Amino acid sequence: MINKAPVIDAQRSSNPDTKVSIAGIPILYFTVFLVISLIAVYTEVLPNNIATGLAITMVLGAALNYVGTVIPAFGMFGGGAILCLVVPALLLYFNLIPQSFGELSSHLFNETGYADLVVVGIVVGSLLGMSRSVLIKVGARFFVPLVSGIVTAFIVGYIMGALTGIGGAKAMMLIVGPLMGGGLAAGAVPMSEIYASASDGDAGTYLEQLTPVVILANMVCILLAGVLNGLGKKVRHHKFSGEGRMLRRNDKSLKAAAPDVAVTLRSVTIGLLVSGVVYVFALALAAAIPALHMYIWVILIVVALKVFNLLPKFMEMGAQDWSDFITYALTPSVLVALSAGLMDIDAIVGIASNPAYLITIVAVVIAAAAGAGIAGVLVGFYFVESSVSAGLGMADMGGSGDLAVLSASERLHLMPFLQIASRIGGLLMLLTVSALAPIFL
Repeated sequence: MINKAPVIDAQRSSNPDTKVSIAGIPILYFTVFLVISLIAVYTEVLPNNIATGLAITMVLGAALNYVGTVIPAFGMFGGGAILCLVVPALLLYFNLIPQSFGELSSHLFNETGYADLVVVGIVVGSLLGMSRSVLIKVGARFFVPLVSGIVTAFIVGYIMGALTGIGGAKAMMLIVGPLMGGGLAAGAVPMSEIYASASDGDAGTYLEQLTPVVILANMVCILLAGVLNGLGKKVRHHKFSGEGRMLRRNDKSLKAAAPDVAVTLRSVTIGLLVSGVVYVFALALAAAIPALHMYIWVILIVVALKVFNLLPKFMEMGAQDWSDFITYALTPSVLVALSAGLMDIDAIVGIASNPAYLITIVAVVIAAAAGAGIAGVLVGFYFVESSVSAGLGMADMGGSGDLAVLSASERLHLMPFLQIASRIGGLLMLLTVSALAPIFL
């Protein structure tokens, strides 16, 4: 039987007699696994495929997750997820690990569909495992904190740009725009084309300015998510943290019904099948109507399944069980692959060395989170959940950033709302900068 467990559960073990374990494995055995994996990495004997990539990133992810969790205080602020995101990139940056490890991680994350497997599985399971009433009530209100986060980011960005010497208009277009644009591929890249068209400039030159902003802002989002998670455990105000719940209303009817079946291999298999078919259907719809991103189609399909009660309860719970399995077993692996395969430390160091840009980026991220959180409280959400989903979900770098932010905040089941923030919110930002570019560039 597969038992549910939270992502950051470093000392969980199937053997009750084992005092210390990592990912459920006694530490002595796990140490052997880690040594074997590191020898294989340093001797560069591994081919770039899903089997080797998954094995290495799972072992390293489990080790880093454990260390980050057991460090006093650090673990409370999402330390396990933060180490998974930072350490592999730093090891590569300082040449402390072969570059082939970066290539292996990049192949796993970008070429095998591993990221889609994880993101789609979490989205489908989170939505189908949610009460139908909650889904309808949250969805109807979610755009209030989303828009509030955008407006607050623009206001603070303009003010900080004026105060730091960057210039208010420049800060709005070159910092707030890409920062709140939903990532690189869906945000910074089309934004650079918009700017080039509006100013008769070069899209490549603009992209060189926008990309480091997105990357550094993503790191700030991850750290802030960890801080919000830690504060949520300390601050006891009834509107501050819902410990993962969006709505403040204490109504048992808003909670999903208890599963009709135990969490078994059968239910996890059903969940994998449901998630996989939804993914395939979404890809087909995205090919037919490319104006909507595949992840948006995933959300629309699952919302329709839930709202119209098109699936039996055991299939919905199977999808939730599959999502829980991903959360527990695969998230550290994904974060390691993201760090080693995608994170550009040079770009981060380059922009972080400019105090004006660094201060402005930090201020804008905090403003977006605060604006979304405050507006969320006004429409019945908890501050932390609204800040993370609508604020940081806009300010991070899309799908991979969503995973990192939710891991640091220990709220992976909020993934559907961050996908809405990244995709639909990102589209709103593109429309906004399209209108502003001819004026301010």
